[in-house]
Amino acid sequence: MMTEKSRQERISHLRQHQERKHFLGEFLLSLSQIVGKELTEESVLTLEETNTVINRIHYRDSQVPTFNFTFPSSQADSFREIFSCLIPEITNPKTYFTTSRIYRSFFLQMNCSFAIPNFEKIIELDTNTFYIFHKDLTNGLWVDYNEENWSENGKTEYVWTYELRVWGKEWVNKVHTAYNSRT
Repeated sequence: MMTEKSRQERISHLRQHQERKHFLGEFLLSLSQIVGKELTEESVLTLEETNTVINRIHYRDSQVPTFNFTFPSSQADSFREIFSCLIPEITNPKTYFTTSRIYRSFFLQMNCSFAIPNFEKIIELDTNTFYIFHKDLTNGLWVDYNEENWSENGKTEYVWTYELRVWGKEWVNKVHTAYNSRT
């Protein structure tokens, strides 16, 4: 007899398979256009590998250093300039990439340097957030797009913003240094 927990796990597993089947082809095609080269399923982790990575991410040390900053979308070039300090770290072909829409269904393992010049297009593709994780998951980041109150020159208004949140000692140090030298 199936317990409630095993029933829920089975439903979750079936949902992952269905989402993967539904989104994978379209997502790879759309991301290929952003990257500028064809992405194949070779870069896609299996469902089991995806679940292992998700579990490792959730069980990482929650006390690792984090740093985040936000810029209004009108200052995307400044955001990109700071984000660019991570190019050497995310160029590794073993780096993990996913977005909020596909996070539970699949991760890609690939050189993620395309994300820096194209972060706006990736956000547009997903409509929200994308994630990049170092191959050993000790460092990671997300780029998020949302509306919030922004104050500048004594004026506060509701604007669309980009937020970069970084964790892991090495990536935090790089981004913090780049941010401080820029602001």
